[in-house]
Amino acid sequence: MIKLAVAAGAKVSSAFVAFALTALVTRNLPNDQAGLFLLGFTILAVFSVVVRLGLDNVVLRFLSAHGLDEYAQEKLNRAILWVATVSLPVTALAMALSRPIAEHVFNKPDFGPVLFWMLPALPAIALFYLVSLAFQSQHRVILTTLFQNLGISGLFVMGLGYAWYAYPEQLTVLLLAKIYSGAAVIVLVSAFTLWLSQNDSRLTLVGYKDSEMTSAAMNLWTASLMSLSVQWAGVLIAGTMLPAEEVALLSAAQRTALLLSFVLLVVNMVVAPHFARLWKDGDVARIKYIAKWSVRGMVVVVTPLLAVMITFSERIMSLFGEGFDEAALLLTVMASGQFINVVTGSVGLLLTMSGHEREFNQVTLFSGPTTIMLTVILTNYFGIFGTAVATAIGIAIQNIGATVLVKRRLGFFLFI
Repeated sequence: MIKLAVAAGAKVSSAFVAFALTALVTRNLPNDQAGLFLLGFTILAVFSVVVRLGLDNVVLRFLSAHGLDEYAQEKLNRAILWVATVSLPVTALAMALSRPIAEHVFNKPDFGPVLFWMLPALPAIALFYLVSLAFQSQHRVILTTLFQNLGISGLFVMGLGYAWYAYPEQLTVLLLAKIYSGAAVIVLVSAFTLWLSQNDSRLTLVGYKDSEMTSAAMNLWTASLMSLSVQWAGVLIAGTMLPAEEVALLSAAQRTALLLSFVLLVVNMVVAPHFARLWKDGDVARIKYIAKWSVRGMVVVVTPLLAVMITFSERIMSLFGEGFDEAALLLTVMASGQFINVVTGSVGLLLTMSGHEREFNQVTLFSGPTTIMLTVILTNYFGIFGTAVATAIGIAIQNIGATVLVKRRLGFFLFI
């Protein structure tokens, strides 16, 4: 219970700092510039997962089951090497092509410089997130939260606050992009410094080849890409089809709806190492007990939060600035999708921690392309409202499919 309370406090802080980040951007920049920053923010969130190559749960599973022994250290060091090898060249190439990408992919020439200055954060985010998972395997929930999202969001908010106070006339979207990349580098250095300060941890050069990691990561990478499609394809596709002002409305609504999922994130942070260890020990009964009671607790917490978010949707969205109350309906739709995400429980985590990556991959291979197709069609006909509906439907499809798989492979439904 103490660990759960600490995790809840850390994740609540992280969720509201992320909310404050979005609100500060939208209230201090014109809507079109805010839309460009939030589009870049989404690109970083998506591609930091892409360049992690599906290694998140691989690292978490190995370190949770084996601690800091030589075997687990080798897995972590190899994961860091793989991610660095991929993320650094990808970042350099994307920075070189930032203007053509902005003009020809997103039809927003002004987005080019913003993308250029935000991209240096990409390898930093990918690498410090891996280290956060190593801390999660040790049940160090505060450091896990700090190096997953709280650290970079908090530093950015402080940097924005200083710029607003000291140089208000220079507060532009380009300055905010530079502040965000600087915050990412600071968090990266801090993460590795703290990890390597432990007596048993070390960073050594290892070879690239590892068939065990490759097999697990390939399935999880595909699943990660498809899950990203479900969660974030809406903003990216809207970014190519709609004006930046509408992208700002959609981004603000989605990030607000994500506040509901903090309950699931809290539970996942605490239970993930337990699931990996219990599965290794063959204790399915204990896994079932933890999974079911976590869902019941989440339903109790998130139901009133959903009611508040829907009832006061206009007031909540007006916190982002003038004109954002128009996104109240978007918030209602997206919050409903996140509610389904929470009440179906840790189904994806259960499948990956129990070695059923391939089956979970099959679910996401259906939900991801379905969400993309729905997003293109509904955005074309109904604008950002269609985008919000497509996102909510995609979340429902993926979580219901994973729920059926948990029943088939582990023998129980989480909510019964």
